[in-house]
Amino acid sequence: MSLKYNKVAVLGAAKTGMSCANFFLSKGSKVLLSEFKKKEEIKIKIPSGIETEFGAHSTKILNSDLIIPSPGVHCNIPILATARKKNIKILSDIEIFYLLADYKMIIAITGTNGKTTTTSMVGDVLKKIGKKVVVCGNIGEPVCDCINRSDKDTYVVMEVSSYQLEYTVKYAPHISAILNITPDHLERHKTMKNYADVKAKIFKNQSKKDFCIFNKEDEFCLDLSKKCKSNVKFFSIKGNKKQLNLKIPGMHNIENALAAFEILKSAGIKESKIINILNEFKGVEHRIEFVKELNGVKYINDSKGTNVSSTEVALKSFDRPIILIMGGRDKGSPYTPLISLIKEKVKKIIAIGESKKKIYSELKDSTEIILLDNIDQAVKKAKEISLHGDIVLLSPACSSFDQFNNYEERGKYFKQIVNYLK
Repeated sequence: MSLKYNKVAVLGAAKTGMSCANFFLSKGSKVLLSEFKKKEEIKIKIPSGIETEFGAHSTKILNSDLIIPSPGVHCNIPILATARKKNIKILSDIEIFYLLADYKMIIAITGTNGKTTTTSMVGDVLKKIGKKVVVCGNIGEPVCDCINRSDKDTYVVMEVSSYQLEYTVKYAPHISAILNITPDHLERHKTMKNYADVKAKIFKNQSKKDFCIFNKEDEFCLDLSKKCKSNVKFFSIKGNKKQLNLKIPGMHNIENALAAFEILKSAGIKESKIINILNEFKGVEHRIEFVKELNGVKYINDSKGTNVSSTEVALKSFDRPIILIMGGRDKGSPYTPLISLIKEKVKKIIAIGESKKKIYSELKDSTEIILLDNIDQAVKKAKEISLHGDIVLLSPACSSFDQFNNYEERGKYFKQIVNYLK
């Protein structure tokens, strides 16, 4: 499909925003890149053909015929409210891909937790059986970077966030999946119903020939499945484990593999091939990732644990005493659901970043909490207080945006510091 926009405004100068800006610049559009942060805070090099503004989102944006907000840009900021009143088209990057790219099939995976692992599993199986595959979206590579690489033979596997789904209109993946819905992003969506309704947009435009896979053990997923008009399929941790014998630990990964199995089966892949490749899958970076063992202490990078339920999954994955490093930018959910697990498994919490006082206030009766400023200090302190047989676990239960651009940057920095330890 060909769409021509003469003037495009992109809000946010991080990876997704730059990807969209560069794509439309290459198509001959006049592009305005508007970033709320100051220019000196932006590390990305911006091509000379893109008009820029920093420190505010100005009314210049309203001169555009298309606005693309980056996922981190809140939908309720004044300039977007004004744009909606003026009927200026506002679309997300995944909608742009859907409208402009060529592809054989789009497989879209969302949910509060497990998205990255499940998306990686699906992409891995498709690649290893010889399909042409693009894996993109919230998983690392922005979707607009992939438009020119995708053709009518390409399987496009997208990790999709609620933020990206907010600004979809016609988006209709051939196969969609909602893995689970637990409290997250409530600072933006306000209520769990709102959050679930946004997730439901992943199947809203699907036809009866399409598929949507749901978690049978998730209350919100069950409710949403009743509203779905495409072919509904379920996976369940309580059901048949499909002869899975995974190399990666944890019941959550069995659940991710079961979801991947149903997705791939819906794509027409043979069951035996799916199982064999899933059993060899080695995991993803920043999700309960082993970094190093020093003096009998294992250091684990779970920077992808950006919400309370993710941290809960990480804590359940270990039977050794844990020193938990958590904190960052608070996302509006309470930390109290962690109390029983912390009492059972965590020797000490090292709380850092903007949320450290809230963490202390809500979890102070569960274990000793040490308040520090940043990851550097936290790793140094963890080394001082850890004993042979302990786990030092970075699982923040918060976003990274107080001190880092994204969870990947935070995880890489944690690993760098840990690898310097002697």
